[in-house]
Amino acid sequence: MSRLCHDRRRESVVAVWLVRAGAHAEYESKFIAESGVYATWHDLDVDVSKLPNRAALVSAMTERYPDTNPKAITNWSSQVWRFAHEITAGDLIVLPIRRQRGPSRSAK
Repeated sequence: MSRLCHDRRRESVVAVWLVRAGAHAEYESKFIAESGVYATWHDLDVDVSKLPNRAALVSAMTERYPDTNPKAITNWSSQVWRFAHEITAGDLIVLPIRRQRGPSRSAK
C-alpha cells in the first residue's frame, strides 16, 4: 500500500478521490481558485445530501433527464451519491489539470 494512503502510526487509511472539473474542465479555474471541488451536475436541482438513499437519486435524475439511457442514469447517480455521501474531511482529492499552460516547448 502506498505511503500516501496509509500511516502506520495512526493505523488509518486515507481515501483518495479523482474529481474532474466538468466534462471539458470548465470548472477547473473555480476549483483551483477556491481550493474546493463541487458537484456541478447541470440541471440537478435537488439537495442530494437530503435524499434517503441512492434509489431516490436515481428517480430524481430520471425525472430530470428523461431521454437518457437508464445505464447512464445509474452511472451518474453512483458518482453523485458517492460525492455527496462518501467524501469526508481529510480525504485527498486528485484534480486532473487540463488547461493549457502556454505553447509547448520542444527539445532542440
